[in-house]
Amino acid sequence: MSETTRRRRSFSTWIATAAAAAAVGAAVAAPAANADTICPQVGGFCGFYSPSHRIDCEIDTGGRTGPDSVYCKTLEPARSASMDDRGTVTTCSGPSCVGDAAEGTPTLAYGQTVVLGPFRCSSARTGVTCTAAQGRGFTISTGGIANVG
Repeated sequence: MSETTRRRRSFSTWIATAAAAAAVGAAVAAPAANADTICPQVGGFCGFYSPSHRIDCEIDTGGRTGPDSVYCKTLEPARSASMDDRGTVTTCSGPSCVGDAAEGTPTLAYGQTVVLGPFRCSSARTGVTCTAAQGRGFTISTGGIANVG
């Protein structure tokens, strides 16, 4: 076998290996997780995607990013809702109201609920509903944001 043929085969093998590795990486980029493992402890921060990846949420307790709060958003249309631990909801519309979820954010399956501190968020095909201890909060979907409680 000539040196040129050997290099071509080696390069073809490298390309195939790199493509396979990229495909595997893409398959695990957004891991599915049990609700119990998404938000493991109060005093921490957690985030999750809805299964459609059209909604993502963050729950913060313990002052990591400010007062205890929940923040959820949709990118299309660009809108968000944030809530404090009393269930007071603030909404925002437009590109300045949203950002990207953290890399490796897990997915909360439809029908599952995470609870962290005073907050409870449930994933459904119709959207994500988050409430504070008093039952007040919001539901967010690509169709809009509605107060609950």
